[in-house]
Amino acid sequence: MTFRRVTGGRGAALTALALVASVLLLTGCAGSSDPVRGTAIPAATATAPTPSERPSAPAAVTDIFVSAASIELRDASGKTVSTFDYFQSASEVVAGLSQALGSAPIVENFEGRNDVPPTTRYQWGGFVLNDPVTGGTPPFSSNTWVRVSAEAVNGVHIGTVDGIAIGDSAAELEARYPDTSFRLPSGGQSELNIGVGFVPLPPSDDSAGSARTFSVQLLAPDPLGPITQLTTPSPNWGA
Repeated sequence: MTFRRVTGGRGAALTALALVASVLLLTGCAGSSDPVRGTAIPAATATAPTPSERPSAPAAVTDIFVSAASIELRDASGKTVSTFDYFQSASEVVAGLSQALGSAPIVENFEGRNDVPPTTRYQWGGFVLNDPVTGGTPPFSSNTWVRVSAEAVNGVHIGTVDGIAIGDSAAELEARYPDTSFRLPSGGQSELNIGVGFVPLPPSDDSAGSARTFSVQLLAPDPLGPITQLTTPSPNWGA
């Protein structure tokens, strides 16, 4: 842009003002400098999630107590860890015993004979859970039953709630329970059977007035030797 020189005071002032305005106008047209940046937002601090509390491990089972009503698992302090009865699902009992005894069972299918129905046997050494295929009908027919032939399995002691275990003196137990002890001929000698821990059952329509019970049955092939086997729940009727 070209400006002509103007003489005189007022004309000079107007010319100066026009020059300043032109400069400002040109500056605005040329654009402003870099825009002012906003304040940076601090990056979010990552916070590690709080791990959920793990459930405490179940106490180690040191004792299994069997009765005519249940299988009770206890720890070293004598506290009951869990209890299973003979009418619940065999799979539930197997799971609990496997954890308590520290191993899965050996499974055997028994074909059955005479009055004994086909049965699935879950064996942990000298502790066997029997699951007849016929199932059970409470309260007179259990869904499972137990046979024990060892005082301990995998370091877990096994006995009755009366404090009886495999290896105890048969003669002493016969003297303690004379009214529920009897002998049966077996292999040319008298096999000693002793009933303990009787549990009465409700009256049955076909019981003809007799009182039905479940119990723990102790077996000693030699009446003067040790107890070698116990079974429960054992009914006091049938073959």
